[in-house]
Amino acid sequence: MMYRLIVGLAAATSFCVPATALAARPLPNVVSQHAAQRWGLERAWATQVELDPSRGRIAHISLESGLLMVQTDQAAVHVLDAETRRTLWVGHIGQPGAVTTPPAASDKFVVSTNGSILCLFDRANGKVLWTRKMASVPTAGPAISSDRIYVPLVSGMLSTYRLPNPNRIKEETPSEQKLKDNALNYMGKGIAYAAPILALGNVVWGTDAGNVYGVTPDELLAVYRFKAKNSVMAGLAHRDSYIYAASRDGYIYALNRRGAPRWQFSIGNPIVETPMATSDGVYVIPETGGIYKLALQTGEELWSSPSVFKFIAASPTRLYTADSAGRMLILDSQTGTRLGMMSTENLPIQVFNRDNDRIYLATPTGLVQCLHEVALKEPASWHVEASLSEDEEGKGKKPDKSKPAKPAADDGTDPFGTQGDDGDEEKMEDDN
Repeated sequence: MMYRLIVGLAAATSFCVPATALAARPLPNVVSQHAAQRWGLERAWATQVELDPSRGRIAHISLESGLLMVQTDQAAVHVLDAETRRTLWVGHIGQPGAVTTPPAASDKFVVSTNGSILCLFDRANGKVLWTRKMASVPTAGPAISSDRIYVPLVSGMLSTYRLPNPNRIKEETPSEQKLKDNALNYMGKGIAYAAPILALGNVVWGTDAGNVYGVTPDELLAVYRFKAKNSVMAGLAHRDSYIYAASRDGYIYALNRRGAPRWQFSIGNPIVETPMATSDGVYVIPETGGIYKLALQTGEELWSSPSVFKFIAASPTRLYTADSAGRMLILDSQTGTRLGMMSTENLPIQVFNRDNDRIYLATPTGLVQCLHEVALKEPASWHVEASLSEDEEGKGKKPDKSKPAKPAADDGTDPFGTQGDDGDEEKMEDDN
């Protein structure tokens, strides 16, 4: 089957909205500078991703490694510099209308899916480096490291593919390269509805069967399987020496590098939104609304605030969230006090930004804009690589005695084993 692979020129596929034009005649759905400045914000830029509004819509927007990646339902990926709005390139793969997942990026590559096709682009110029036919359709976006891509599939497998490396030409024969470029697969129990994360030396993901898996990044060897009390549908968060996993029965767990729970906290309502971990706390939003700030080391509740249904971004002093109507709620990050509310109902695509303080809002028809606090001319980054050893990990603050950590698995299962609770063996496979 032939797949259309085209890389377009940036100038042919998107245009920027000049600030002077916006000042003279405000466009619909563009946040005015006056409205932004009322809350200490400024609109850094606005741009229109070109698509046919009669049939095309934005499917996903991802922020990673300084890139804002806009994937449309017309099989196009628009890659923008997240700070300047400049469109770097546009790539096309697969068939319009096919199932897609949020793209991912590293310092060298961008990876995207269309149906069961996985496509690797050169980050610098959008050149298609290769495509792979996956064993089945992905259920969540890929994760990318310096060496590999990891994709969760509808079958329950996690598949990984090697990234190009010129040094292998000298080290491996063509037949060895072909063999090792095949997918490696780890078969677990349950489907992943959020992309895996790379944390504490492992590839980690949760499933609707309540399992959180940790495997080695190169060979997908089992490191641990943590059994939560219910489905883990939300994405995982990572900060310093812990991974934070939330389940549908309202529990959030802090897991160490071996998958052991440091603490657990019950919010009492299902959690499907990805937690956000910053340097001074982890923020959790239950399905019924409201936001909780918990201490990173102990899980102690620091504060809670009502009416929040979505996390957008965090600055050093503020949280930017959304209510059930899509209005942006501005909170004090230290107290949870509401500072203000902006009318953003007509900007329903509100990008979850775990990397820095920038606020990215968009319409389904391709208008994308960036806001930030006036004083923050450079992004305030939350992206921190974990580097603690196991010995250093033990030197942290002890768990709160009033909320002791409990074993997460109360049904006799081994949270560190590699056996599913239905007796099916979870294993790594070579896709030959």
